[in-house]
Amino acid sequence: MFQNNPLLSQLKKQIQEDIPKRQGKVKATERGYGFLETDKGKRFFIPPSEMKKVLHGDQINAFIRGKGDKSTAEPDQLKKTGSAVFIARLVIKQKNISIVPKNPLLKGFFKIKGSQALLSRGYQDGDWVKVELLSHALEGNGFLTQVIEKIAEGSDPFAYRLLTVATHNLANKAPEFDHPWQVIDPQLPRSDLTKSPFFTIDGVNTQDMDDALYIEANEHGWNLTVAISDPSAYVPENSDMDAEAKRRAFTLYLPNFNVPMLPRDLSDSLCSLKEGEKRATLCCTIHINKKGEIEGEPAFYGAWIKSHYRLNYTDVSNYLENEELNDDCWKPSTQLAEQLHTLNLLSLKRLQWRTDNNAVFKNQPDYTLKLNNKGEISEILCEPRRSANRLVEESMIAANICAGNFLAKHKQQGVFNTHSGFASERLEKAVSLLAEFGIESDIETLATVAGYTKIRQQTNLLHNSYLDHRLRKLLSYADIKNTPEAHFTLGVAHYATWTSPIRKYGDLLNHRLIKSVLLKEDNIQVDSEIGQLLNAARKLQRLAERDVNNILYSQYLKDQVESKWRYKAEIFDIIKAGIRVRIQENGATFFIPCSLLCKDGSDAKKIDCNQALGKVIIAQQTELQLGDVIDVMLNNVKVESGQLIGKLAEPLVIID
Repeated sequence: MFQNNPLLSQLKKQIQEDIPKRQGKVKATERGYGFLETDKGKRFFIPPSEMKKVLHGDQINAFIRGKGDKSTAEPDQLKKTGSAVFIARLVIKQKNISIVPKNPLLKGFFKIKGSQALLSRGYQDGDWVKVELLSHALEGNGFLTQVIEKIAEGSDPFAYRLLTVATHNLANKAPEFDHPWQVIDPQLPRSDLTKSPFFTIDGVNTQDMDDALYIEANEHGWNLTVAISDPSAYVPENSDMDAEAKRRAFTLYLPNFNVPMLPRDLSDSLCSLKEGEKRATLCCTIHINKKGEIEGEPAFYGAWIKSHYRLNYTDVSNYLENEELNDDCWKPSTQLAEQLHTLNLLSLKRLQWRTDNNAVFKNQPDYTLKLNNKGEISEILCEPRRSANRLVEESMIAANICAGNFLAKHKQQGVFNTHSGFASERLEKAVSLLAEFGIESDIETLATVAGYTKIRQQTNLLHNSYLDHRLRKLLSYADIKNTPEAHFTLGVAHYATWTSPIRKYGDLLNHRLIKSVLLKEDNIQVDSEIGQLLNAARKLQRLAERDVNNILYSQYLKDQVESKWRYKAEIFDIIKAGIRVRIQENGATFFIPCSLLCKDGSDAKKIDCNQALGKVIIAQQTELQLGDVIDVMLNNVKVESGQLIGKLAEPLVIID
């Protein structure tokens, strides 16, 4: 009777027009209900019955019913789904096939188009798959999906790596191209340096070795030659291989697993500076005086080199740091020993010069996660930065400073790593904070490289971890640009990395630009969007690295919840809800909510976790602050989300 009634439809439309509408993003909860969050910071409750129409992350228009705290959102129109493609696990029971999204917040009844065909294609119960959303409940009759591809078998102990890579839409294997692998720039003169005793220093298991060193002392100081593998000699510009390298932007490194930017034939073989193998390189010879200062113009040129020695960080560090070595320890030949001692002296002078004239941050240890054949952590190595690391780092920093100045002078373009120091809107806060610690400054001075470098040198002398953390939170984000700009946190006018062209597309581009100067060509233009592309790619990779590490740490530590083990940890972040700490022995990060900072969780409201000050305050007294090293314990582990929840080993005492 009322079906297709135009008067009823008109009345319904009129009623709906009178109901207020809001646009926002859906935030689901694990309890079935959700919220509509608007751009203006408003939140409206979405009851479980209405959440069946939407998915976590959807951008929608919704009717708002009720007023004040009683307001609820009724989804009406989809603007954009947040789940066009997602990862799920297949559940197959007696030929009934369903999917369970990896993200527990994606709740809904998902129908699968062509589900029965999956069985004939070899899909099995528990397999992980990539799923495409074909139609949405707000636009049709429920959620219709189709399986695009299998990501990993359910029995694969390393499935988490492939899932993480797929979640962030990253490549999961090396690119493959048919190519004759011939040098494509024969017009570039290449010096024959195969007789010079170059050496590499890398990790024991490194395959993609892209830098080698050679040093000579003279009466004025040293001539340091940095030889960098030259994949631009094999990868044609604007080729399919080049486009794929640009899309990937970087080699992805995960524990016991890497996905190269270039084909392995290049990255691990033809371009890797393997001991005893002749390789095409781009070289830079740098003149450094006895004070550690770079002098004159560095010389860039093409060369053929042969690495005479493949070294690793541990052996070199042990040799340089120990005056007496037993017979079982590695010892270099006389020729190599002279090279290492000479470079060691140079690196110490260079580091001291940078400390006095540029900006230097203290080194943090590296944490290496060793995995067993089940894909689980078997051991965590805390590896401080040692003397061999310093040899390589100081050499590479010097080479990249030279490249930045070279490209700024000759090309006025390139791929420059830049940093503008304190964010412009935080300069006033920086001045005030520095004044609290007796350091005078002003906004105009801090906005210059020289001014920023001076206050960094002053704050380093204070050895105040709290101040260091506070200042770090006032910094702008590092950026990549195609035109020359300063790098404040290094304290230099220009910085352009070119020392890892096997692993970084920006470095590969800088090789091409440097060679265009050597050949007096002007045929290369750097895309103005290159910075955005590289920044976005690096962000995705860091998210993947974080997610895999969170999974591994949560699996590794889940059995230690009841152990009552105390960990030394540094506070590196304070937010309203609690504090974040980094465990010094293994690199894991714990979140400690306010309720676990004190003995009685009901006292949490009396604790002020002040993000602006970087302090935990009770009754106007500072109890904890950024940079403090404290004793913590593991309270519980959320394995699904990879979250580690900690608590203070000695809870804060709150006296009424």
